[in-house]
Amino acid sequence: MKKYFLLLAGICLMQSAAATLDVRAFGAKGDGKSLDTEAIQAAIDSASACGGETVVLASGRYLSGTIVLKDNVLLRIERGAVLLGSTRLDNYPEHVSSYLSHVNRYSTRSLILADGAKNIGICGEGIIDGQGSLANYPATETETLMGITRRPYLLRIISCTGVKMKDIRLRNSPAWTQHYLNCENVLVDGIDVYNHGNYNNDGIDIDNCRQVRIVNCHFNTDDDAICFKTTNATGRCENVVVSNCVIAANCNAMKWGSETNGGFRNFAITNCVFRRADEPTIYDRPNRTLGGLAIETVDGALVENFNISNISMYGVMTPLFIRLANRARNYYDGGPAQPVGTLRDIHIANLTATMHGLVSGSITGLDGHEVENVTLSNVTIVCDGGGSAEYAQNRNLPAREKEYPETLIFTDAPASALFVKNARGLRMENVRLEVRHADPRALLFIENADDAALDNITLVNPQDAPQLILRNSRNIRIGDLLPDALQIEGTASQNIGIGNAVAAFTDGATKKALRK
Repeated sequence: MKKYFLLLAGICLMQSAAATLDVRAFGAKGDGKSLDTEAIQAAIDSASACGGETVVLASGRYLSGTIVLKDNVLLRIERGAVLLGSTRLDNYPEHVSSYLSHVNRYSTRSLILADGAKNIGICGEGIIDGQGSLANYPATETETLMGITRRPYLLRIISCTGVKMKDIRLRNSPAWTQHYLNCENVLVDGIDVYNHGNYNNDGIDIDNCRQVRIVNCHFNTDDDAICFKTTNATGRCENVVVSNCVIAANCNAMKWGSETNGGFRNFAITNCVFRRADEPTIYDRPNRTLGGLAIETVDGALVENFNISNISMYGVMTPLFIRLANRARNYYDGGPAQPVGTLRDIHIANLTATMHGLVSGSITGLDGHEVENVTLSNVTIVCDGGGSAEYAQNRNLPAREKEYPETLIFTDAPASALFVKNARGLRMENVRLEVRHADPRALLFIENADDAALDNITLVNPQDAPQLILRNSRNIRIGDLLPDALQIEGTASQNIGIGNAVAAFTDGATKKALRK
């Protein structure tokens, strides 16, 4: 024991002089064949024990199983260095988080793990490659979550404070690329993520975390690129900034959900580009890039105070999916079902989107549980057009409140650009909705809305059909509208101010619906 402390003291003295520890000094081979897990872990343990310093992977290929980050340790992977995930599952011992979470039901393994640590980080211009292809980790869509219990995450950071990820390149995770759970003060800056080799390959998942910044990053994934979750009802994701990111995805570019047990509050999203990934999707579906912005609460979460601005999208099927529903899934076995949540105060400005597909954007709540105070300003959405005449006649779509919250639940909506139902306090100003090819569906269809104001709205469709339809809505004010015609439907329509527009009435609506 005395020799051990003398050795540790000697290492600390050397570390103080050099300020870094090279994993090769602890026996790492860096040849891509020898398993270097123990050597890398020994360097991390020594750095932490000495008060914390930088552990370096110099040029080489370091094969490893699970390594655990410790307090005050920065792992630097230099240009020319690759940390390779082992393809043997027994090199990833199971770790069940002490933080109760829905994810504990299926996620216990990762290449890099931290639990309860402080002041940790990964930096450098090197690569972390999980070698997570289907060939190495077979999975099928017929299995529950595509057999995710057999596939480790690349990074799993749990209950940590002071986390920094900078400039690193993350590749080929067998499952989610990064999962930050119940963390505080997280900075993700300048990283590059590419993950198309297997199922469930989200780019980054921020789960019940506070004070988070994701900036200057590039994501290219087959599943959701940036995903915010709350997998424990006692916590929140709050005080979050995302800026200056370029995002390519075959699913959702940016998503809140589907796990929504806790709350989401105080988000600022700005200066981002969303695009369709060039790679074909691994999933057996014809649709790609399902959503641009998908903002959801389906398991009881409070969602409020979002400011989203300066967003450009192209090749995205459904630019906006704002959804309040009632799946009510618990987050631990035997736990209570969750109540209906609240979704309010979402402000979206300076957004342009070119759609690829026929599924309308949507803002939808439930009867008695409306989405509240959504504002769209300076928004342009250009659609493909060519939709279904049958869908154009659809009315009173079912609530579908228990279905998985995805854009595809409203494939049959009677709108080509935006379908709104069960909303209060909607504001739309300087909005242009356009279809390239004639489409019998209305560009904008609003049903069961209360207290809405629409001003300077331009609707462009080669089809000679109503482009703005108000159904069973009340307390509506319409300013400038081009073309200056709309259709009002339903006996519950009332107190609608249409300015100089011309209204047609159907399905029980009459001129009595107009504001006096």
